[in-house]
Amino acid sequence: MDGQQSASRAARAPGPDGPCEATLLRTLPEVFPAGLVAISPDARFGLSGGGSGPARLWDLTTGTLLRELGVDGAGCSGLWTDGRKVVASGGGKILRATMTGWVSRFDTRNPQNLHPLSRGPHHDRSTGASSDRGAVVVGAGGRFALGICMDRALRMWDLTDGACVRTLRGHAVWPNAVWLAPDARRAVSAGADGEIRVWDLDGGTCAVFPHPDSWVDSVCLSADGRRVLVGGDHRGHTLWLLDAVTGEFVRGFEDVRDPASLEDPEDRSGEVLAVRLTSDGRFAVSGEDDGRIRIRETSTGRCVRTLDGHTEDARGIALTPDDRFLLSGSSDGTLRLWQLGWGP
Repeated sequence: MDGQQSASRAARAPGPDGPCEATLLRTLPEVFPAGLVAISPDARFGLSGGGSGPARLWDLTTGTLLRELGVDGAGCSGLWTDGRKVVASGGGKILRATMTGWVSRFDTRNPQNLHPLSRGPHHDRSTGASSDRGAVVVGAGGRFALGICMDRALRMWDLTDGACVRTLRGHAVWPNAVWLAPDARRAVSAGADGEIRVWDLDGGTCAVFPHPDSWVDSVCLSADGRRVLVGGDHRGHTLWLLDAVTGEFVRGFEDVRDPASLEDPEDRSGEVLAVRLTSDGRFAVSGEDDGRIRIRETSTGRCVRTLDGHTEDARGIALTPDDRFLLSGSSDGTLRLWQLGWGP
């Protein structure tokens, strides 16, 4: 990455002076809308996917497309890489590969075509993972995948042998957002009715927070498990924090929408489509429908940096574990790699 920092096309992100700096290192042309992205911990490799297109593996140091990862033309519902292994899902399939070849292919929908996915005690004909955006997430170093299924349940598969090891039921309507902790011990899901559930996958318990007046597009949990970051629409807020134990509203964040849109409850311009928290929980990063990525302080709610460049909605964002690099994807068919710097 050091060589990219001096690239002549690198641009400083506009915004007020503050605790975060961002430099655009590279723009990659994607043919398909990139609603999902993933980045390796060292920022050398990236994955993109979404819509009806295949998953694509990129060398982020050169901008080179390395390979396409087919999911039967069904589009992508989840992506993950650690720089050595790749997981891609879509159309009820979960594909697990090394950087040079496929390792295994699991069919989560049809028990008669499992290769090598075993039925296990939780498996039935309605367990196929949806192909919708964000429907499958991966944790524990690529070992486990958690997916939203056609019967409104969440299921977790062990990708080493294809076994279904958890079935999480409770959502009365279709879940439209799911997040899995990196250690695969906790998860958060949100239904189309605004209900948010925080799952303790070790203890088998679930905290349920009904929010009938909310619309949720994206969720994630802080590293310490104390806060849930939510993007969508809640009583005029497009981004807010909840207490992960009580479900109480903790904070809304600075709203950048046109004041006129706030008067129309059906107007979702300025909607937050993707959310992440930095590893220390100090900052919330959001991809929004105006194409911008915004970084806000969780302590004050203040927007401290805006990353411009995408011309359509920024639906995909991914941070490296050290929070130094951000990969963003957009419906405009581009990927952007950013280097971030954090103040004290």
